[in-house]
Amino acid sequence: KRAQGLMFREHLPDDRGMLFVFNEPGQWTFWMKNTKVSLDILWLGADKRIVDAAENVPGCAQDPCLQYTSNKDALYVLEIPGGSMKRQKLAKGMRLEFELPKK
Repeated sequence: KRAQGLMFREHLPDDRGMLFVFNEPGQWTFWMKNTKVSLDILWLGADKRIVDAAENVPGCAQDPCLQYTSNKDALYVLEIPGGSMKRQKLAKGMRLEFELPKK
C-alpha cells in the first residue's frame, strides 16, 4: 500500500488525502510515478507539526520522475490535493490534529 500511494487515481476530493505513518523519523522520499493528480506533500514531525512541504507537485506518467525529500526528519507524510496548503492556509510549523486508528 505504501509504495502504491495515490497512483492511478483520476481524482482526489478536496477533503481527502493519504497519511503515511513510519516506524521512526527520517527524511522520507516520495515520487509521483503513475500519479494522475497534482498533490501537496507535507512532512510532519512526531509532534504532528509541518516540518517541510512540496506544493502542487505534478503527476508523472513515465520515468524519469522527480523525487521529493524532506529537509528535516518526519514521522508522518500527508499527501493532499494540490493547492490544499494554500486553500487551507497551512504553513511550516503548524500542528495538524489527527488520531491514528487503534491497533
